[in-house]
Amino acid sequence: MVDNDDFTKVAEVGDIPKGEGEAFEINGIEIAVFNTGDEYYAISNRCSHQRAPLHKAGDEKINSEDTWTDERGGVDTEACTVSCPWHLWEWDLETGEHEASGQCIGTFDCVVDDNDILVDV
Repeated sequence: MVDNDDFTKVAEVGDIPKGEGEAFEINGIEIAVFNTGDEYYAISNRCSHQRAPLHKAGDEKINSEDTWTDERGGVDTEACTVSCPWHLWEWDLETGEHEASGQCIGTFDCVVDDNDILVDV
């Protein structure tokens, strides 16, 4: 059981499929929670490049037949990263770092307590 009153319940285990993310707003801060299968990670929902919503990573493109990929970015559960759905910038889910640029976005403590997914913002 988590003792910290700063944690907010955002979902329950099973609500966010493995390899996907969901967006939430906590105290006016937009976050995305990703399920890698083994862990849940909470990071800023906006890519620092052009503010794309990271929780959309992996969604199917509307005009995918005219592009080189059917999906917009995605979650790499083994590498623990998410690729931006607009320009494929890859973000480390643990550190929030984009290795190529050195930029970082916010990360937040995320825990599972019983069946609840909790985030500390």
